[in-house]
Amino acid sequence: MLKDQTPGWLLKSGEMGMCPCGCTGKRKKVSFLEKTINDIAKLIKEVIFFEDISFQDGFLQKLDPRVKVISLIILISTATLLHNVFILIIIYLISCILAKISCISLKLYFKRVWLIIPLFTAITVLPSIFNYVRPGNSLISIINFGHKLYLGPFTFPAELAITKQGVSGAILLIVRVGIAVSLAFLFTATTRFANLMKAFRVLFIPKIFITILEMCYRYIFILLNITTDMFVARKSRTLRKIDSKEGRRFVSSAMGSLFGKSYALSEEVYEAMLSRGYKGEPVIMNKFKFTLLDFQWLLGVVICTLTAFGGEIILG
Repeated sequence: MLKDQTPGWLLKSGEMGMCPCGCTGKRKKVSFLEKTINDIAKLIKEVIFFEDISFQDGFLQKLDPRVKVISLIILISTATLLHNVFILIIIYLISCILAKISCISLKLYFKRVWLIIPLFTAITVLPSIFNYVRPGNSLISIINFGHKLYLGPFTFPAELAITKQGVSGAILLIVRVGIAVSLAFLFTATTRFANLMKAFRVLFIPKIFITILEMCYRYIFILLNITTDMFVARKSRTLRKIDSKEGRRFVSSAMGSLFGKSYALSEEVYEAMLSRGYKGEPVIMNKFKFTLLDFQWLLGVVICTLTAFGGEIILG
């Protein structure tokens, strides 16, 4: 082929699409198909990663799952009954130590809870910081109407302000929720799901409830795999940019198709479970054993709980 017959883009050196200054140009907007596929893959990756944590040789991984379920209930109940924020912070610091010796990154432990929980909890308790909901000592005066306002059945005070009691109550609730979720994440991340389901039997939970939980857990992964296959197939057959109208049409049809497939798979999955010996309760290879470490852990939990309540009585 002669030089004058060679396409111009083959004669150019360097990467295509590069501007003279070396930058890559405008950032391409990710389509909703690719974003959905990436989010699903990220979710599956996170679940598999937490399964890896439960197989690590950490402190909480060595405990009997039944002991962990009982101690989790005790610790969460203690956190919800305490009113002293200082003691609650000490409990959270202890949970951070437990996370560290249980092979959980403190960065992950902090990010999974405190970047999400305070936001939603703060939105929920936001009205309670005003004197209209919770009267008390005024901290910040927002607006002074000069007289009471009457809006139908509602009566607003003459001065709308943020109260000390409202702020302290909101902080207490946020700390409580954060600690409870942190403890739940700590114990579930260090316990295999099958062991956790079997450990629930120590609480005399009906088998049908455990069956529903286990089936939901299994179906989540089945539906995620089906959804991923649908979106990958759609993307592999798409040669042009999809407009919003066509995208909404595909999403709605995909939802209906997913519902039909999940309904068809329900009987097949359940029959497959029955053929493998499922009788309404999780069956695992290892047997639970109550060891000296479990006894020491339970004793330590009880002592910490009593100490926390005693400290609150002393501090007032």
